Amino acid sequence: MSGYYDFLEESTNVVKSTGNRNKIIIILSYLLIWALAMIVFWFFTSGSDAMGYSLMYLWIILPVTTFVESVLIGKNNFWGKGKWGCTLFFGLMYMLAEYGTFKMANNIATNKINAPDWGIIVIGAIISAIGILLGSLWKKKHQN
Repeated sequence: MSGYYDFLEESTNVVKSTGNRNKIIIILSYLLIWALAMIVFWFFTSGSDAMGYSLMYLWIILPVTTFVESVLIGKNNFWGKGKWGCTLFFGLMYMLAEYGTFKMANNIATNKINAPDWGIIVIGAIISAIGILLGSLWKKKHQN
């Protein structure tokens, strides 16, 4: 009988380990895409590219990434009820993307410090909340 308990404990540890690995992959993949957006802005764009960059990264890539990753968080129920705290993380990162690009370039050009636009956090948080909600509903639908 102890062999069965050892097997059960080992299986549980593998499932926990896989879950933790997947959580890390979700967060690191988002941070990688976010960092790539910063690198592209600072090293590969010029003033005439601002509109294209804004459309591509701030209006398409980062919101879609936020949504998809949030769906995965909801679908896999990562962090249980704490998954809703991810909406604040994604909102903050979305605000920092805008602040770390256009606001920072303006700060440098005008030699003064502009405050971040805190309202942008709400946009990122709403995108994330919709994704988590849809992922949670998806999980619930497929459980039945």
